[in-house]
Amino acid sequence: MRSSACSVILGFLAYTPGLALLPRDRPGPVPLPNRLLHHWPNGTWVENISVRPNGNLLVTTSTPTGSVFHVKEPWKDDPEIELAYDFDEWVDRLIGIGETTPDTFVVVGSRFYAPDAVSSPVERTFCAMELDYSRNPEKPTARLIAWFPEAYLLQSVAALPWDPTTVLISDQYLLKPRQNQTDWSPSPGQVWRLDTRTGEHSLVMTDYVEFNSTGLKGPDTGINGVKVRENYFYWVNLDTGYVYRLKIDKKGVPVPPGKPETLAYYDTLWDDFAFGPGNKDTIWATGRNAVFAISPKGEVVSVVGVGTSDNLTFPGPTASAFGRHSNDKNILYVTGNLINFPENPLDGILGGWIRAVDTTGFHF
Repeated sequence: MRSSACSVILGFLAYTPGLALLPRDRPGPVPLPNRLLHHWPNGTWVENISVRPNGNLLVTTSTPTGSVFHVKEPWKDDPEIELAYDFDEWVDRLIGIGETTPDTFVVVGSRFYAPDAVSSPVERTFCAMELDYSRNPEKPTARLIAWFPEAYLLQSVAALPWDPTTVLISDQYLLKPRQNQTDWSPSPGQVWRLDTRTGEHSLVMTDYVEFNSTGLKGPDTGINGVKVRENYFYWVNLDTGYVYRLKIDKKGVPVPPGKPETLAYYDTLWDDFAFGPGNKDTIWATGRNAVFAISPKGEVVSVVGVGTSDNLTFPGPTASAFGRHSNDKNILYVTGNLINFPENPLDGILGGWIRAVDTTGFHF
């Protein structure tokens, strides 16, 4: 998850055609069938997505405001879209969102120096907030959980499955808090643990080179999307193109010797990802203007967008999540933030969107 249009521009600049793909010897055509659910107005940066237990979708925006939108019954031809909550009491922009206890979600964000997409965060304004539908499924409440004054840029949120009121939050960005950006040196990647009941938080993972940005693709993020599955912490590194996992204990702390395992590599700008559904070990990740399936063996296939015969459908994808309703259990919902593919990357226009991808029958 990224919060600056710089990342989109750099993604276009770094793109090189001729991606090496696996043979397409599987049921159904690639690209996978997909359709547009909604396109937000120009200037809207759609950043992340989570799915409620009833199947409705929650989508965060970074511009023009830090808000969560509600996509009702997304399996329908024309789903209803409504504003769920505007977090302007605490932040200008939202980034990550993740479910904790049923129908309760953590969102992270901060103040920024300017409302435009190319801006940097105001120092000491990052925080975690809660959006709670558990008391009233039609009208959520919100509260501030904790301020994170030492954070670089809080990004992706993942609850511990065995203790869902505790979440791990990735944190790394090179935009320093200042009005005019001049220093592009990377900040080190790190991971916070947050108790959503008390607001107590601390750093639990630091000093991993696998978290860091290297500058290989220009100034951008290192550790980005994260997930916790069974006893492993998973993450992607946007800058290096690697996918990793690390064994953790019940407190979310790395198990000695604490050495990350490399799962896959691909020359793309990874953003966020989801697991499942059929083969639950398959990772479905958003990359550079495409969505990819990653097998447990590290095989990577572009299933929609760049690298397929329909390569202009997924400009600037940011996150993905599978449906939770009986009507859409094989549907991968993907968010994005660009209207089209400009000839000049500097001419990219923000216009958030969400699409539904049918993964039925896909296998490696």
